[in-house]
Amino acid sequence: MTKAKDERVRGRRMAHDKPVERPQTAAWIGLLFALAVCSIVVLMVLAPFFSGILLAVVAAGLIRPSFRRLTVALKGHRHTAAVIICVLLLVVLMVPLFFIAQEASQEALGIYEMSTTQLTDGRLRDMLERRQDQIDRLNGLMEPIGVTLTVDQASDLLATLGLRVGGFFYKQGVSLAKHLVRFVFGFIFWLLILYYLLVDGGVFRAWFEDTIPLPVDEQRFVSHRFMEMASSLVIGNGVAAVIQGGIGGVLFAILGIQGAVLWGVIMAILAFIPVVGISIVYIPFTVILLIADHPSKALVLFAILAVVSGVVEYWLKPLLVGRRAQMHTLLVFLSLIGGAITFGVVGLLLGPLMMTAFLTIVEIYRERYRPFLAPPQQRSDDEAPKALP
Repeated sequence: MTKAKDERVRGRRMAHDKPVERPQTAAWIGLLFALAVCSIVVLMVLAPFFSGILLAVVAAGLIRPSFRRLTVALKGHRHTAAVIICVLLLVVLMVPLFFIAQEASQEALGIYEMSTTQLTDGRLRDMLERRQDQIDRLNGLMEPIGVTLTVDQASDLLATLGLRVGGFFYKQGVSLAKHLVRFVFGFIFWLLILYYLLVDGGVFRAWFEDTIPLPVDEQRFVSHRFMEMASSLVIGNGVAAVIQGGIGGVLFAILGIQGAVLWGVIMAILAFIPVVGISIVYIPFTVILLIADHPSKALVLFAILAVVSGVVEYWLKPLLVGRRAQMHTLLVFLSLIGGAITFGVVGLLLGPLMMTAFLTIVEIYRERYRPFLAPPQQRSDDEAPKALP
């Protein structure tokens, strides 16, 4: 038995020592066709887990320095270090997120109930009749364009708008309630992927570097830019979103605005969008409070959230992120909005990351590959191509 095993090992060594011959064209075509088919199938298999894999890759890159220090402290026990980190993430993230999602779903259903009852009964009409003078002044302003608004028209318009808004929140509340269990399993699945990326991340990286037909330094350059943008989004925008959403939700609760947790979550998501951010929420609510004869509440809401938004956007984010993102503000804005429209909430992360990868690859092409394809054109100093700011 041992002799046969030695012969098999000797045979494999001889086959490995043989000089590798260049494959024929037909072999290339067959291999590439089989690779394309298998790649499509594998992508279809992994598509349901794409968001979890992406978030785990980003988290592993950000946590790796702490993981290494913990591994050294535990005398090289990588598995134990990975388990400790995953358990800490489970306690720190999972419990608050679960209760926030549960409360937000209940508040969304409550907003639907309010919009379908209070706005459709006599309360809305009574409120408008008490503001007949304001409606008359509004009609005076609209007189040059030939538009007149009556109490009945305003009541019907607001009731219809309330029903549509309520229907939207009803759908979102039901969706959140239905997906709470799915959210829990998704979170555990994300932790499982993160565990193996922490333990065997070096092996996966070496495999990719040996497989992808690009120089290792170019692959690492793209990976470095990718992780810089990821850290910018998670650390800078993530902290800013938690601050703005948290302060906004607490302020809504203090002012007695229904759905404080829900609106806090919405503001936390909108805080990722540059320039505009949470103003999409607090400006309309300021107008609503003014119409409802609550000028003091409107002033407090607008003043506090405007100051918080300005401080976070123009001081805290640059302090936390600096210029690590290395992307123009317009591209960040478009990639965030486009990513969210195309991929949902995960698109707020995926959009800028893919834009960063694209710009980095284009930069590599311009510096290393384009000079060999076509000679650079002569331009004046004003026309000279520059990297995107």
